[in-house]
This record gives sequence, C-alpha cells and structure tokens, in this order.
Amino acid sequence: MIVLTLICFFCLSATSVLQPIVAHSPALQQSAAAQIDLPKGTIIERVNCVDDATQSYALYLPSNYTQERKWPVLFAFDPGARGTLPAERYRDAAEKFGWIVIGSNNSRNGSMQPSIDAWNAIVKDAQRRFRIDEQRVYVTGFSGGARLAIYLATQCQGCVAGVIASGAGLPVGLNAATRLPFSILFTLGIDDFNFAEIRELDPALNKAGTIHLVAEFAGRHDWPPPEVAIEAIEWMELQAVKDKLRPNDQKFVESAWQARWARATSLSEAKKSYEAFQAYSAIVATFNGLHDLTLAQAELAKLQASPEVKNALREEQRQISRQREFEARVRSLVAASRRVSLRGDSENSLDNTRREQNVSEEMAPDAQLKSLFSDLRKQSAKPEDTSERRIARRVVNGAYINFYEQGTSELSQKHFDAAARWFALASDINPERVGAFFYLACAYAGKGDKKKSLRALKAAVDHGFADIAAIENNSLFDSIRDDAQYRAIMQSLQSKH
Repeated sequence: MIVLTLICFFCLSATSVLQPIVAHSPALQQSAAAQIDLPKGTIIERVNCVDDATQSYALYLPSNYTQERKWPVLFAFDPGARGTLPAERYRDAAEKFGWIVIGSNNSRNGSMQPSIDAWNAIVKDAQRRFRIDEQRVYVTGFSGGARLAIYLATQCQGCVAGVIASGAGLPVGLNAATRLPFSILFTLGIDDFNFAEIRELDPALNKAGTIHLVAEFAGRHDWPPPEVAIEAIEWMELQAVKDKLRPNDQKFVESAWQARWARATSLSEAKKSYEAFQAYSAIVATFNGLHDLTLAQAELAKLQASPEVKNALREEQRQISRQREFEARVRSLVAASRRVSLRGDSENSLDNTRREQNVSEEMAPDAQLKSLFSDLRKQSAKPEDTSERRIARRVVNGAYINFYEQGTSELSQKHFDAAARWFALASDINPERVGAFFYLACAYAGKGDKKKSLRALKAAVDHGFADIAAIENNSLFDSIRDDAQYRAIMQSLQSKH
C-alpha cells in the first residue's frame, strides 16, 4: 500500500563506526597542509581526500587562516552531494567568525553507509590538513542531510558541540524526549513542508532540556540564506561562550545582545507583535546565563498576553492542522489510485468493454488528485504572503518531494512500473520542475514503453532540462536512440547550448 510520508533516509542504525574527532599533532597537520597549497578566502569546489581520492569536499578557509592556532570547523551535508552549496551559504559567516567549512561531495540521500563513509573520509582528511579545535566541531545539513547531521552528532560520543539542522527534524528512532548532548539550531522557511514537524518538536525539546532554537526565514525548503547562516554561527559562538569552549568575550556578547535587542525593539515599535514576540523569545533562550534578562522577560510577558500574539499562535496551529488534513487527503487519494491500478492490472481476462467501464468508473482518485493540486498550485502562486498560501506551498512541495523520492527509490531498484507511477504523480503536482519528467522518461524506457518515454523526455526538455550528458550516458535510453523523435529532441537540446 502506498502512503504519503516524507522519506527519512537516516535512521539510528549504522554498519560502520564513525571516525572520532581527535587532536592530531601540529607537525603532522603542517606536513599534510604543505602537500597542497589551498587558497584562503575563496570557495574551493573540490578537494580530494588524501587517503581516498573517490571522496572529496568543497572547502572554505577564512582569509586569515593560519596553522598557528586551532579553528572551529563546520562539516556540511547536502542531500544531493552538493558540497559547494553549504560552503556558499556559510561563506560570509565563516569569514566573519573564523570557521572552516567543509561540505561533502559524496554524502547524499539514500543508503546510510555512503554517508558514514563520507563523514569518516572528510573528518580524517580535515584532521590531517588543518588545525581544528576538537572541542569546536559542528555539523550542518539540509533536509535528509539535517537528519544525518543530528544522527552523526548523537553517534560521535560527545565530539560534536552543535548542529545546525535545516529543513528537517530528528532522524527516525531518536526520541525528542531524550536530552541531546549538544546545542541544536533549526533553520526553517515559513513555506517549508517540514514546518509543522519542526514546530511540533519544540515542546518536547524544551521539556527534555535540549538547548535549541528555531530560526525562521521567508522561503521554502532550502538551505538558509547567508544572513540566517550568520545568525546561526553567531548563536553557536554564544553557546560556546556559555559552555566555556571559547574565552568569555563580554564585548562580543554585548554586541550580539545589542543587535538582537535593537531588532526586537524595532519590530515591537512597528506593531509587528508576533515577530517581536519571536525575537524576544529568541533573546531569552539565547542569552540565558550570559546577560541580564529582566527587560527581555518583561517585554516577552507583555507580548505573550496580548490578543495579537494569542491570535497568531492559534493561527499557526490552524495552519499546521490544515496542512495535516491536506496530507491525509492526499494519502487517501494516492492509496485509492493505487488500488484502482492494481485492480486494473488483475482484470486482463475481462472483455475490453467491461474493463473500460471499470477503469472509467474508478479513475476518480486520480482526477481528484489533479483537481486538488491544481487548486493548491493556484493558491501557492499568489503574490501576497497569506496563511492559505503558506499551507498550499507546504502541501504541494511536500507531496512533490515525497513522490519524487519514492520514484528515485523505486528506479534505483529497477521497479520501473512503480517508479513511473510516482514520477507521473510528481509531474502532475508540479509540471514546472523538470526532474520528474526526466526520471519519468527513464522509468518508461526501463519498462519498454518507448512512446511514453519519448513524450516524457520531450516534456523535460521543453520545461528546461539541459543536461545532455545525463541523457547520453543513461543506458536506459539505449532502446530509443534510433527513434527519429529522440534525435529531434537531442537536436533541439543541442541547439540551445
């Protein structure tokens, strides 16, 4: 039975031991660093690991990096093995606060083992090349990579000081009621389909005593924008002061306090009560133990009692409930659609007339899905940020990602019929995203349906798919390469380059 659940690729099980973070001798690090002169103050897209050239990472070294002292390091994991992306988002923060950023080019959503291998490789290589402060090791990830980052921190036996988890919550098997032994900051777009999941974690994490904060931004399911990345790194620096992992720099603490206080005050003066409430809440959570909170707590209490904030909190819960209702409806319709498909496949012995009548009568779930997502897409495309637009974007994007990932999972196992169904659903939900059309073409080619494969491939190219090599190097398309329509598609694609 098909169900609509966001796939969690990283559960609490592993097949190999994680590389620990240990202090290496300066002599060994200087020798390793001397092997390659790595530029500073710029992103290097690919650094091959010394002991395993199949493993690589994107790297950012602060412009003032030297081997004379130890530096905090941020290991980053993207769900699509795009190490450069987190390096770009965290570059300004790394330069401002003096952090090394290392983004794996191998870890991706899927099997756990390759991600553990990637962690082991980049940790070992970083320890050889750079002067890392073994008490200031941080991990970040986006989506499935966020769950991976939390998993790594829990399994690394106290070697991670903090996690920045973007666009996803805890990995399956990890109970929020158990106190996490590291600080965690969630970054979250207000239109992210995992908005409800992360917001619903908050009470349990508070009760468990896990040090955490949620930083929202205007956006969808994505890595945080650079300005939020700066805030995230600054928050980790403040936690490091609190945990005595860095010197008690009161000038730094006061500067951070003043900046956040000014922002909260500005929101309050602008009568943006809920945004001010969130800002003061973050101040109290962040500076507890670092600064006198009397004024902040007074402002927070006043706002919390206001009708505006009470209404906003109720509205947020309504949005979450409405999102869950839509998701339940989608699950029901997908399951019903699947039952129709399976029943149709088992009726080959019926005469054509009866078969057509049954299929016609029972195709309602697919029609309802298309109608539902057509309405939601229209709502999500509206220019004004409203509650209904947020709900629509969360539901549409969540369903698309779920169907897409279900399809890639089935395709990797050569279950071409199942893969085609998932990618067809994904392309119906969001016809502007080209990936689903490309993989739909792969699935149809794999199952031997040349006509549908060519139709889907053309749709992918018409919608902007431009990776010629991905088509030419995919053996699934061997069966259609001699077709005149395939040649026309490729000529059209090549003419655009």
